[in-house]
Amino acid sequence: MNKSFKDLSLKEELLKAIDLMGYKELTKVQKESIPHILEGKNLVVKSQTGSGKTAAYSIPICNNIDWDERYPQALIVVPTRELAIQVKEEIFNLGRFLRLKVLDIYGKSPYRRQARDLGERVHIVVGTPGRLIDHIEKGNLKTNKISYLVLDESDEMLNMGFLDQVETIIKALPSERTSLLFSATMPED
Repeated sequence: MNKSFKDLSLKEELLKAIDLMGYKELTKVQKESIPHILEGKNLVVKSQTGSGKTAAYSIPICNNIDWDERYPQALIVVPTRELAIQVKEEIFNLGRFLRLKVLDIYGKSPYRRQARDLGERVHIVVGTPGRLIDHIEKGNLKTNKISYLVLDESDEMLNMGFLDQVETIIKALPSERTSLLFSATMPED
């Protein structure tokens, strides 16, 4: 079993950022998830709030991003603006030495600025379902290079009635991708 982040064969730039963020030991959810995500496996993960779920999916995604690719390679769908901002910050901090461009997309934020930013090099997009669909339908968010789909707080999205929107987003993505569902609780649906 992996004891530390160094045991995971991660890029040096990522290990430097992990160290700078003060992450010393892998949490249980990170030990059990990161190796599988690095291998491109689909996962459904249930782990309590504060257990390190965001880092559990962000670390392997940051490690596997191709910097030279112009279009987004990971799409992280979250239920709220606050969570979009929080997840974007964590991924930005993890990817800082890899020079990853992370963009958060949500309502009540200038649409034009988001559209402009999507026209530049973007590696990872974090957003709420409604605004993501707007950008996909208008052709601003190119989905053909997405190799990771993360539904973060998927239980909340189901409770808040986002199921139809999430299905719309999934239909716009390549079928060959890694799909990850992370949640504190996992309802039967």
